[in-house]
Amino acid sequence: MFLKFQSQDQRRKYGGSCFIELQFCKLPSGTKINRILNGYDHWQNESLYVYDNEQGAFYQKYKDIIGSGIHHNMSEGYFDTWGVTYFGPDKIEGIESRLKEHKPEEYEILLGWFEEAKQYNGFYILGV
Repeated sequence: MFLKFQSQDQRRKYGGSCFIELQFCKLPSGTKINRILNGYDHWQNESLYVYDNEQGAFYQKYKDIIGSGIHHNMSEGYFDTWGVTYFGPDKIEGIESRLKEHKPEEYEILLGWFEEAKQYNGFYILGV
């Protein structure tokens, strides 16, 4: 379900641009939320990707584990598979706890990625 690519050329050859991207927020702590919601740059090599054919399964298995984030329109809720959702660094510990409790498919990959995410200002889920 979760893919990593060594280069964006490798990603394009795999499936073009039809991915959900889990991306670290590299903006500094204290950055205003409006700036954060516009502070991403698609297609980072350290991101995790979910290909189009896994999108529904990813949402069903992980929406309750990942929980609520902030959407581009400032509303809160589950991640948007067709838009931008930001999750602050304060969310990561709870997500890790739920991952360890429920152990969904490939949770170890996501758990490792969230461990790395702790050094950043949260993360984004960028929809297709």
